[in-house]
Amino acid sequence: MKKSARGAALIITVWLIALASVLALNYSLAVQSDTKITASGLSRAQARAAAEAGFWRAVFELGSSIAEPPWPTNGGTIEVDFGDASIEVTIQDLGGLADLNSTSDEHLEAIVHYALNDHARAAQVTARIIDWRDRDDDPGPDGAEARDYVAANLSYGPKNGPFNTREELQLVLGMSSTEYEAIAPFVTVHSQKRKVNLAVAPNFVVNALSGIESPAAAAATSPARERINRIVAGRARQGRGGRSFEILVRAEVNGVVSQLAAIIKLARGRRNDPGVAILAWRETWPYRIPEEDIEDNAFAG
Repeated sequence: MKKSARGAALIITVWLIALASVLALNYSLAVQSDTKITASGLSRAQARAAAEAGFWRAVFELGSSIAEPPWPTNGGTIEVDFGDASIEVTIQDLGGLADLNSTSDEHLEAIVHYALNDHARAAQVTARIIDWRDRDDDPGPDGAEARDYVAANLSYGPKNGPFNTREELQLVLGMSSTEYEAIAPFVTVHSQKRKVNLAVAPNFVVNALSGIESPAAAAATSPARERINRIVAGRARQGRGGRSFEILVRAEVNGVVSQLAAIIKLARGRRNDPGVAILAWRETWPYRIPEEDIEDNAFAG
């Protein structure tokens, strides 16, 4: 074989080896990427399953007559171990929140005032909430009826009927996303109670209805503070309040977080009753839980 032919063969061989090395490297990187994607997908699935497990554990605890100690239903956080997952469950008895359709105007305004920390704006927002749900077209002081929505160039007017969901608040004239997020943790449409049950209310609702003007005033020494302390001390003695609950679950597996939120209603034990009805279900939390003002509600379960 001539030297030129041998040289050409050597060059071709070197190029083939280089090409094979590049292909092997690409294959290795693809395998690593697929492995990471598979691991991430597995972690997401595990976190999702863990969140649902936390939800059903909460349902079991709420329906159990032998749970000792009973899980708190005033917005406290319960930490649950489940394999490699870290699970936190928050249960809120909806009787401890203000019902947008039933709670007295006075209590509703007190809660909106506490959430917004602005008395004048709270009065206006409350009036517009009331005008949204009442059946007439006569606006109250600071309220808003159909003509006000038209003047604001909105394609809809007040419902003149009850709220069906908490999220419907966002349609009330002038309601900003920031204001909605501040008010949302305090309210529900499922308790159907005129009065808030403070024995199962979260701390920020207790503060709002105990005459405290703002979250910053929660540490003040006052008759309102003493009343709060009595309510908190009496929670364990009074037990659960109602049959409707909001359950928030956060599960984490290998750094992957899954959240879910559900509203349920427990049955009263009648024959052929399914035991629990799921009224709402979503794959994320509907709001950010306010920081506790008067006590740490953490509870290990």
